[in-house]
Amino acid sequence: WKWACDTGKEDPDWTFTEEGDEDWTFVHDAGNTAERLGTATKVATGEAFRVRLQFAHRYIDPGLEQRMSGGERGCAHSHLRMWRLAAERAEPTLVLEDDIQLSFTRSDSSLGEADGHVFTRRLALAMQHAPSDLDVLYLGWSGWRDGHSRHPKDSGEQKSDTDNYLRKAEYVWTTVAYVLTQAGAKKLLAAATPTINQPVDNFMAWEASQGRLNAYVVLDEGDTDYTWAGGIVDQFDFQGDSDITKSDGGHQGDDEKAFAVASK
Repeated sequence: WKWACDTGKEDPDWTFTEEGDEDWTFVHDAGNTAERLGTATKVATGEAFRVRLQFAHRYIDPGLEQRMSGGERGCAHSHLRMWRLAAERAEPTLVLEDDIQLSFTRSDSSLGEADGHVFTRRLALAMQHAPSDLDVLYLGWSGWRDGHSRHPKDSGEQKSDTDNYLRKAEYVWTTVAYVLTQAGAKKLLAAATPTINQPVDNFMAWEASQGRLNAYVVLDEGDTDYTWAGGIVDQFDFQGDSDITKSDGGHQGDDEKAFAVASK
């Protein structure tokens, strides 16, 4: 199986065309709009397969258990040690992974390259506008957050100046850099008892999505509601910087079935 976006002109094995004017977007759009149909053609044989965008209902209540890879366990343990440290400190703790980048092309390229000055200025502004009950502030992120939510909520509130600097996180990935308060650290440690039961970025994102962790993302000046991945830091070569396998396959195309736990 390949996603439609992966079968472009450069794909030597497959071509894909969709009926209608809209491109396929997220699988959760299935059923929310008109029926989405297309044709996948195998280049080598000319075989054509009619396909339909449809959510696999067996995943609504997931019953699949995965073992975490060695790298994921090591990463989770490193963050756990930082949470223990942050829980003992009254001041917020800045947590940075070893592949963080401060110099990168910003989401609005007309603003130039990001650097340490941009990082310091935008972080200071975000902290000034952060709520008093802040738990986590993601400095680099991708995923769902206020302005671009998986489950939008119409609160009726008017946008404020604060929205230019940070937004409420719904479910975001990556832990390359974040600010953790003492209260947030204690919440994560409580949730991690007896164990961190999934890769650490998923673990933190799940706690936030369930309303147990008051998490926000920092916006760079050029980040908009259409920005999927943003912030004031980047991650070095996200798709190829590691030979450590990931239990969900990740962007590296690892075999997630190797980590599946057999059903009893």
